Amino acid sequence: MSVPLLEVRGLRRDVGERTILQNISFSLDEGQVLFVRGPSGVGKSLLLRALACLDHAQAGTLLLHGSPPAAVGYPAWRTAVAYVPQSRATSLRGTPAESYFAAQRFAAQRGRPRGDLPALVAALGLEQGVLHQQWGELSGGQAQRVALAISVALGPQVLLLDEPTSACDLEAALRVERVLVTCGAALVWASHDPAQAERVGGRLLELPLANITHLPPPQHPHPLQLQGGGVTGAAGSGPGAAAALGGGAAGAAAAGGSGGAHHQHQHPHPAPAGAAGPAQLLRGDVPFFPDEGEGEGESLSALLSPPFSPPPEPQQQSLQQSLQQSLRPPAVAAAARGVP
Repeated sequence: MSVPLLEVRGLRRDVGERTILQNISFSLDEGQVLFVRGPSGVGKSLLLRALACLDHAQAGTLLLHGSPPAAVGYPAWRTAVAYVPQSRATSLRGTPAESYFAAQRFAAQRGRPRGDLPALVAALGLEQGVLHQQWGELSGGQAQRVALAISVALGPQVLLLDEPTSACDLEAALRVERVLVTCGAALVWASHDPAQAERVGGRLLELPLANITHLPPPQHPHPLQLQGGGVTGAAGSGPGAAAALGGGAAGAAAAGGSGGAHHQHQHPHPAPAGAAGPAQLLRGDVPFFPDEGEGEGESLSALLSPPFSPPPEPQQQSLQQSLQQSLRPPAVAAAARGVP
């Protein structure tokens, strides 16, 4: 029996003292699609963040090719199991091209094959100029699609998609669907749109009951047929890819593709003058999980949606003191406050 690409067993997510998700179990192989559906506030984003190891789950087991996150390494896990949030990535600075170049320099990303970012941007119906606009200048739909293009181009094995077409019109949504189903990654796809699941097919995880059903196979070809086959071939196969990314070191890094990835791993290209590096693109330091190595917590998932950080120590002490105060007998508590 083969080992699944991603296996989830008995996952539980709590918020405070309230259990939001429990008994979440499923497995995915390469290219498979699992839609996640449920009313607003049911915990779809919480589930995706837990699968990406951006938040701690309170119970359950996660396995990638049979290995848990601690064995894979959290940065490597977040690189292979990539989360694309619904909201605009307010933590990003600079341009999408700079973000893509910076993400390639993360330790967990080096040496991995990458897709053709300019081709993905075109397939999603965007002009190449969006790669050189400031993130804050992009519309909601543009930012959503270019962040998705970067995520796909970095070659994850599993994509965790939080309403990836929420800011798109129908034509743009159809383009997103076509790119995603041909990108080769397994997809865990949160969506409120029943028609989307019908067009794509796969399986459906219904929350909060965690029931999984098989979707009927699509009865007709997808409404949008992109020309030229797949859109995730090796980047840099021609001069256009480097030119679209601005040439120089950024274009050379994107030109690694499947053939140049090993070369880039041995001889990483320096950042072009004035380009933003990983630290400059972050709004603040990425909080690490306790067993992450210092300087190894970066990934595109962490850039787009920073990991959960526990309250700082002074706040924890304040909460503990408040709890102790509330448990004291009234007379003792009054004496501690100086009340006669």
